Amino acid sequence: MNTPITVKSQAMKQPKKGFELTQKHKLALAYLSVAVLPFVLAQLLGMEFTGLYTSVLSAVNLLAMMVFFIQFPLAGRLKKVPLFSNIDWGITQHKKLGKYLGIFFFLHPIFIVLPKALMSADDLSVSVWSIVTSPHLLTALIAWCAMAIWVLMSIYKDRLNLRYETWRLMHVTGFAIIATLATLHITTIGSHGQFNPRFNTLWWLLYGLSMTLLIYNYVIKPKLSINQAYSISSIEKITDSDWQLSVQNNNQTPLVYQAGQFVWINTSGNPYSLEQHPFSIVSATADGQVNFAIRALGDYTSSLGKLKPEQVVYIDGPYGNMTLTPSQFASGITLIAGGAGISPMLSLLTQLAKQQDQRPIRLLYANHNMSRMIYLETLAELQRTMANFKVQLVCEYIELYQTYEQPNITHGLIQGQDIVDTVTKGQESQWAYYLCGPAPMISNMRDTLHRLGVSNNQIHYEQLTF
Repeated sequence: MNTPITVKSQAMKQPKKGFELTQKHKLALAYLSVAVLPFVLAQLLGMEFTGLYTSVLSAVNLLAMMVFFIQFPLAGRLKKVPLFSNIDWGITQHKKLGKYLGIFFFLHPIFIVLPKALMSADDLSVSVWSIVTSPHLLTALIAWCAMAIWVLMSIYKDRLNLRYETWRLMHVTGFAIIATLATLHITTIGSHGQFNPRFNTLWWLLYGLSMTLLIYNYVIKPKLSINQAYSISSIEKITDSDWQLSVQNNNQTPLVYQAGQFVWINTSGNPYSLEQHPFSIVSATADGQVNFAIRALGDYTSSLGKLKPEQVVYIDGPYGNMTLTPSQFASGITLIAGGAGISPMLSLLTQLAKQQDQRPIRLLYANHNMSRMIYLETLAELQRTMANFKVQLVCEYIELYQTYEQPNITHGLIQGQDIVDTVTKGQESQWAYYLCGPAPMISNMRDTLHRLGVSNNQIHYEQLTF
């Protein structure tokens, strides 16, 4: 869905006061604890720094270098490592911290020569010339230039006329080279490496772990996936812009997943291909066949019609934390889907139906126009058979489809009052809320829920903008 959904709240409650420690706050604290390990180790080894400026700069350098190495597991799809198993959170932090790292490493040589600049212009010019001409600093200069280029490529990748697979290969290869050069620099030229060789063990260990992770993701994991290949059961166009893809395991071993999760799919026929794309699972539980609803929004999704039944595909997953587990004690559930965001919601609903859940369950499903609304018959059947489930459709251009004028269809965009109407009055803080759709929609919906007095622990979402 390309049209953002905006929210205009009406008569909202003020959010509750006080700080709440959410799951993502816990992840951030754990991440910070890992990031400060080099500084702690430096103190334990008794490393001394002369002057306040040098001490602060050294501490920041240690923190930045550790954050750089943690970038690899953040984007490494480590679903069995708790700190990095929240893929949506990890990718979001990977992108955000990558920008900050780019800025810091760009300023790094400036911070080093700044004291000389404050002394005199001559001292500054001598210092700069020695950095540029010193053969010992060649690795640092190359890494510095490469870091600037690769970060800019990441920030502006949408403007580059490159296929995603090409960009991904350049991104991974580039940062592997930068990690090699940066590790050589910090262990041979950096103050810690010069004065305490034992400290170098940490950096080479981190470098080795990072490279091992790359080898596992791009060599070992694809090789393992050959024995767990899937094949396409069917590929069907269900609207002018949506496809339903069904796959099954060739070894009759069903994919074990929870409702609301997603996987990366590789349909190239080559397990080592970088052509992998994340899609939410529509089916509820493993039954031998896994279904996906995919909206054609880019180069890859626009070519889905070329896929054929029985074609071999490779699946990496499942991933995702937007499951029913955190809402098992909620009084009710509100699902808010925008466009293709209906996929995980349908999975959650199907699972709730199988469990014969008696709680009030509400779905707000918004789309640009009615022709893009998918699985309406399935939703109608769920509404008929489930104990307390209601659907509210929201369509921006409903006037073009007058035959759809029904009580459960409203014209326009999702409003704050629409959310209020889904919840049992006075129980807003006891419900669970699931969001899936474009990033602007999720941001607006979260703000609206906060104004309703809903805490972050009650809101579950994944943007899948990888």
